[in-house]
Amino acid sequence: MTSSATPLYLDVHIVHSTPYANLNRDRLNAPKSATYGGVNRPRLSSQHGRRHSRRHMETALGVRALRTRTVPAEVAERLTARGWDAETALVAGQLLILAADVKGLGISEGGGTNALLFLPNTAFDALAAVADTHRAALTPAAESAAKAIADAKKKADAKQDASADESDDDTEEQDTESGPLAAALKKIPATERKTLKQDVLNILRQRNASIAAYGRFLANEPGSIVDGAIQIAHSLATHAGPAQIDFFSAVDDVLDDTGVETGAGHMGDQRYTSATFYRYGTLNVRELVDNLDGDTPTAHQVVEAFLHAFPLAVMPAKASGTAPHTIPHLIHVAVRTDRPINLVGAYETAIPATTDGYLPASMAALDQHAAAHTRMLGTTHLADSAHVTLTDTEFAALGDHVDSFDQLVHRALTSIAKHTA
Repeated sequence: MTSSATPLYLDVHIVHSTPYANLNRDRLNAPKSATYGGVNRPRLSSQHGRRHSRRHMETALGVRALRTRTVPAEVAERLTARGWDAETALVAGQLLILAADVKGLGISEGGGTNALLFLPNTAFDALAAVADTHRAALTPAAESAAKAIADAKKKADAKQDASADESDDDTEEQDTESGPLAAALKKIPATERKTLKQDVLNILRQRNASIAAYGRFLANEPGSIVDGAIQIAHSLATHAGPAQIDFFSAVDDVLDDTGVETGAGHMGDQRYTSATFYRYGTLNVRELVDNLDGDTPTAHQVVEAFLHAFPLAVMPAKASGTAPHTIPHLIHVAVRTDRPINLVGAYETAIPATTDGYLPASMAALDQHAAAHTRMLGTTHLADSAHVTLTDTEFAALGDHVDSFDQLVHRALTSIAKHTA
């Protein structure tokens, strides 16, 4: 659902210098990078920014949403505490997932769901309560499935000594996990299965402030889908910057103390980079209110938590060896009544290295690019605009220069409250 009221967006623009570190690595453990403007630059992925800001927001709000495959095990833990047999409880948790009857959603070979589910942390207790409600039907079905799964496992173990060719041609073992579960579920009377399905779907569709803010997608279950109010871009360095290789060694303390042996006990190399990043995130205030079913006070709390979390969230990868705990040099917040605007175009031409580093030119480029946007679009839809910096420099195109980050947050919240009253 989208509100018919005037659009309302909160744009947050950040210029952030980070030290020699590896804040976000790829599958080869090298710092992530991207080509923009024909130049290769360090990059922080949007997933990286979303996760860290979400966790900080959740701490501030006192709510959590969990992305996990372990729903059956979490439900089983709660059922066991309520007196269920442990094996029956685990299978019952798996049957609840299948009972939802969502195409493509099932149980993996390891016993968890085959897809990550994003649920309020209260969902596990709620699912356990559903299992208790339907215990009379679930228990015999779960016991039947558990026995069938155990028998299938024994049969598979007995075939381990078969030849490789015979194993390759054997299709009998397909669906040894999902087959018995599906068969057991069908043994539950149709009317109760229908009620069970709705009870589980109601929980999969639950949302809290975190899900309302960051969204959720579950294929083939439209009622669970939430278009997130927050969008966070990949953070790009304002300049070119290759990864740097650091050779390191570690001393064996025991051998060193005895003097028996000198030299390294271990050697290796790691990759790092240092960069000045442009970071951008936007929050659709109207969509957030809609996602919260019109709960404006909670929406204001989410906006405030986001304003604190996104600019200041700690990104602690490899922190023990780099301590990368810097804060942004510039934070610019704009409240708009038309559409969000990403100002990354300020750095399509990479900032050149100077004896002053990259920061002064990066902040100036953002100011110039914002001024160009203002000339083109005007200020009719710019409800409020302000910035705070670590320097005394003021940037006219970034709105009023305020003295503190708290003042910047308060000002944005005041503007949003005015437009959502």
